[in-house]
Amino acid sequence: MQTLSDIYIYPIKSVKAISQPAAQVEEKGLSFDRRYMLVDKQGKFITGRTQPQLTQVQVQFSQNTLLVNAPNMPTLIINPDDFGKEMKKTQVWSDQVDALHCRSDYDLWFSDYLKQDCRLFYFVEQTKRLVKNKQTQVSFADGYPLLLINQASVDLLNARLETPVTALHFRPNIVVKGDFPFVEDTWSRIKIGEVEFEVSKPCSRCLFINVDPETGIAGSNEPLATLEKFRYYQGNVDFGLNLIPLNQGMIRTGDEIQVTAAQGAPFYSSQLEEQAGSKKSVEIHYQGADITISGNNQQLLLDQAEQAGIDIPYSCRGGKCGRCKVKLLEGEVITLNNEGLNDSEIEQGYILACSCIPLSDISVAH
Repeated sequence: MQTLSDIYIYPIKSVKAISQPAAQVEEKGLSFDRRYMLVDKQGKFITGRTQPQLTQVQVQFSQNTLLVNAPNMPTLIINPDDFGKEMKKTQVWSDQVDALHCRSDYDLWFSDYLKQDCRLFYFVEQTKRLVKNKQTQVSFADGYPLLLINQASVDLLNARLETPVTALHFRPNIVVKGDFPFVEDTWSRIKIGEVEFEVSKPCSRCLFINVDPETGIAGSNEPLATLEKFRYYQGNVDFGLNLIPLNQGMIRTGDEIQVTAAQGAPFYSSQLEEQAGSKKSVEIHYQGADITISGNNQQLLLDQAEQAGIDIPYSCRGGKCGRCKVKLLEGEVITLNNEGLNDSEIEQGYILACSCIPLSDISVAH
């Protein structure tokens, strides 16, 4: 039998998790989860991927306010009653989201802590953001309302690691105790407490999971490097499940996980082994630098550019932010993810260097 062992929310995107014995599930996700978000001067969201010290920000609820603490910082009190009325466009990956700017003094507190100009925004009732290709709402979470992690799968991963990790490395909303590692790969629909969930897709992982939630320090390459050895599928390294709630209601720790619909599990393999099987050389021409290098049809374009000393800006390395976009002038690539591009950019021939692999000789511009 599988049971719900832990429930977590992150009131401000990327801050330290708050453990709860129970939670109200809403269409957007758990109540109070990722309803606040920091953005840079261009309105683009800021996360622990580029600012890992965000994971050391602690949030507590006190009646209608949030008490925010961080190392070497005074306590910040966030009071929704004091918010202004300025709605501004913010950006989460490729989504443009109208959200409420909170207060300039809150901005100064976070800017001082992160040593970066930023502003704090709130996901108000009239804010709208849809799950990709779905008519259902999601908050400031990366892409889906909830993330599920199976503790048994974490335990199996730890058996392969020199330094164990916790479920919190993967920033879950719900942690379950399953009968077997990766039994969740076969789940298509589940029910927990009063709520039924659709399993949208496995969660593809990025460098953020290498950040230790206890210290805010990013490890050299673990646990992502180990996951690449046995959880690789169609260009992604998967760990955990993205969930979409089908109704609203309460979930509580100790609730049984009822699997109401099943599916076949993907066939996972090693990224290195899969690449080695059909490797061939290709030429990659970078028009801006007027450089042509000898590459291959196995590695990501961004990785090959970095190895050649070509500077392509990036952030997420997961195909979501769009920062590493380049224009494909000649040749073919296999696209693993293009969430960070809009329809117009795709029509113009733009690709994401972090999420495509050359299939032939190519020429790109950035």
